[in-house]
Amino acid sequence: MATSGAGFHAKGTQGRRLSWGQRISTTIGVAKGIQFLHGGIIPGLFANNLKITNILMDQNQVPKIGSYNIPILSETMKSEGGAGSKYPPDRICRVPNGDKIDMYDFGVILLEVISGRPISSIYEVEIMKEQLQSALTAQGPSKRSNFVDPAVSKGCSDDSMRTVMEICLRCLAKEPTQRPSVEDVLWNLQFAAQVQDDSRSSDESPLSPSQPHAQSAHG
Repeated sequence: MATSGAGFHAKGTQGRRLSWGQRISTTIGVAKGIQFLHGGIIPGLFANNLKITNILMDQNQVPKIGSYNIPILSETMKSEGGAGSKYPPDRICRVPNGDKIDMYDFGVILLEVISGRPISSIYEVEIMKEQLQSALTAQGPSKRSNFVDPAVSKGCSDDSMRTVMEICLRCLAKEPTQRPSVEDVLWNLQFAAQVQDDSRSSDESPLSPSQPHAQSAHG
């Protein structure tokens, strides 16, 4: 059974708090869903009015986008694209900067996931965006962790946290053309997930004093 994602950034289907790593994995799933809506179907669906409350989580914590613009598309086709319509199908489905609109909405979702706080207005988005910017430009990880949901801040790798914060801020850029592509978002989130996994593995398996530190291939 799927459950609403109204609080998926905070709790899973069993009411347990999601870890930082689980939150990143969930947002990766949402980004892949957006990627499918944009390019996995013909014609692609854009400007989907994405909200955290529309994200459904199944029993395995796999996210699903529960609603998108198919109803809007259907109504548009009825009014503009019926028999004898002068609008071709690709004109009906084309929304100026539609992919970038979805990226902005995804940025709002990321903002809620990072902070653990629900957002109900554009005013709150702007306030939290300023706070996020300040946290990113501050010296030291403690300033960044102050913006993160206290339930997960202690378990966050600073590099992972900073990567997610940076991509969130880019998604929220005022100018649509400055927002990243969904592929760019996916790459950064997957990188953040890998950094978090590496950090956790390092914490769980400390080297003994006699063990040499592994060197990177580039080191």
